[in-house]
Amino acid sequence: MVSPMITEKVISNAPYAASAVTVIAGFTVKDWGVIIGVVLTFITVIVNWVYKHRQDQRESALFNQKINHHQKHKNN
Repeated sequence: MVSPMITEKVISNAPYAASAVTVIAGFTVKDWGVIIGVVLTFITVIVNWVYKHRQDQRESALFNQKINHHQKHKNN
């Protein structure tokens, strides 16, 4: 048997779900195109930032290795 507490939560949240479905159903193909474009642009920015950050870390590590190698040979 379903507890009364769960039933109350479902009933109290039903208008919000219905409103969300109504809004989503009202989107045109043009609206969906804009939404998808914005989301994909945001994802692209994040992915590019992550890869650039990793590239910067690799280049910094290589630079530090070269500096350390140069300093060791300079001291000898």
